[in-house]
Amino acid sequence: MNRIYEFLISLAVVVALFAAVGLFLPSKRSVEHKIESNRPISTVYDVLNGFNRFDEWNILRSDSMLKSQVSDPATGVGASMSYSSLNRSTGSGTWKLIESVPQEKIKYAIEDSSQGSDKFLTIHLDRTGPLNKNVEIRQVYEVDYGWNLFGRFAGLYVERNIGDKIKAGAKRLTTFLATVPKLSYADRVNPIAFTEVPATNALVATVISKRDNNEIAIGIVNKMAWINKIIAANGLQANGPMRIVTNEFTSDSYSFDVVQPVSKNGESTGEWVVKTEAEVTFEQIPGGRAATTDYTGYATGLESERQSVRAWAMVNGASTRDRAYEEYLVSPQLMMTEDAKFKVYWPLK
Repeated sequence: MNRIYEFLISLAVVVALFAAVGLFLPSKRSVEHKIESNRPISTVYDVLNGFNRFDEWNILRSDSMLKSQVSDPATGVGASMSYSSLNRSTGSGTWKLIESVPQEKIKYAIEDSSQGSDKFLTIHLDRTGPLNKNVEIRQVYEVDYGWNLFGRFAGLYVERNIGDKIKAGAKRLTTFLATVPKLSYADRVNPIAFTEVPATNALVATVISKRDNNEIAIGIVNKMAWINKIIAANGLQANGPMRIVTNEFTSDSYSFDVVQPVSKNGESTGEWVVKTEAEVTFEQIPGGRAATTDYTGYATGLESERQSVRAWAMVNGASTRDRAYEEYLVSPQLMMTEDAKFKVYWPLK
């Protein structure tokens, strides 16, 4: 009997000590981590403002057993992601975007199976660096344990458990941002959008030119002369604007394909026998999804437009493939005028 009393007294002492220590532990905890990026602040904001690129800055979905469902739309206030995993360390829960101030702050409310309530991850964006062209990305995680003494003890390890995950996610974010073209697509006159491009047959000729506008225009005109000759000889018809597909763009040279979509008897695809000459080839170009925008201005601005389209597509959850191209809505002789019109495309996977 005495041993039972001794055990109960010892247990009471342990419980009292546990409660006493727990009461003096903080009821709230926070973890902060920051990195810096040299990408435009609009790009960084768009990557973090939702779930299109969640995998690139948060390690949660790196769990191979995770099953998740993202809302539609996947970005902006109200966007959410629910998840569950057989991995006990991941558990189940929900992330919801509850506040978003363009290019300043993004706030997520988090519900999961770990101790505590009122869990939030707030991402602050501040301009920094030379001429304020860089972005400081500061992530702050907050949790409230209230009178949950077990939670308060769990808070002793939040720096390691949550902090290490935030640091790992920040490393992934840095790696991803480095792959996004360093061009801002914000405040554009012409928006960028996703579109479906139909398959087509085409006549193709390659030009390798110096970075000289007159030489580039002459190359296009010469190749189009041969293409038009082959169109007439084979009973074909031009099927839409001429395309210029970039192969290689350097400081000294420009390699590109002159592409003219064609049709035959009203059909734009099919197995045709086409007799070609003068390094012109007949090709079947598959259709597919692409990012696109309209551009008005000198042709020298097209490379920036291509990279802006690629940056926008990547930030919005797409992966580019193959080569960018433009539809020339003016003749090559007018491509160096301020009102020249083009439509820029970048195919997507």
